[in-house]
Amino acid sequence: MLTRYRWYRIQFPRRDISLSTIIGERPLTPNTASGFSRIDDALGASKFRFFWRTKVMVTRFDDGRPIYEEIASVSFTDFAIVQIAGSNFLRIENPSRNVRDLLNALESLIGLGFTSKALTFEKSKPTTIFESVASAKLIGLKVVGAVIDEDLVARMEFASKQGMIVENMKLLADLRYHVDSAVFELVFEGVRGQVAFASSGVVKISGQLAPRLVQLIELDLPKLI
Repeated sequence: MLTRYRWYRIQFPRRDISLSTIIGERPLTPNTASGFSRIDDALGASKFRFFWRTKVMVTRFDDGRPIYEEIASVSFTDFAIVQIAGSNFLRIENPSRNVRDLLNALESLIGLGFTSKALTFEKSKPTTIFESVASAKLIGLKVVGAVIDEDLVARMEFASKQGMIVENMKLLADLRYHVDSAVFELVFEGVRGQVAFASSGVVKISGQLAPRLVQLIELDLPKLI
């Protein structure tokens, strides 16, 4: 199963704030617009589920006439609080395009002084993950903004089951470009997994090795601050 992750560096106005405790005291009730619940986490971090109420407009027909109705719904997203090298991070699973509902809810709980900043891989990516597995190979690469000529730029995608070495790719040798995403296949003790880094900060992880890959990536999060 493929899971998408995104990490945020979060900071609190005081050292004595326990976000896990505060979140545990804010369940979703019939009278609240949002709330939280604690759930199990195979990775050992404090994991929670955030709920928020939404309204969906639906259309039904009565004798051929459209009738519009508003239906109440509840959306949710899972996240974990991770502490690494004295810093606090938020790991969001399968984030939607806009995670402001969750971040706004956390800010309202913590109060003035709570900050969050998305981590990206535009300039660097974790390295411990590649040093801790038996083998790693680049099997997918997407580059953007490749300057072909003065007024000509290209978007290119490459794939290889055998693996690629960017330095040996003649097509990219003399081009200026930005890496938009990179997909790696990793093997550890005979178990395979895949991880895809996007410059936006979204990481896609799949395979039986997924839990270990998440932990290895998080070891390097302080380097991305």
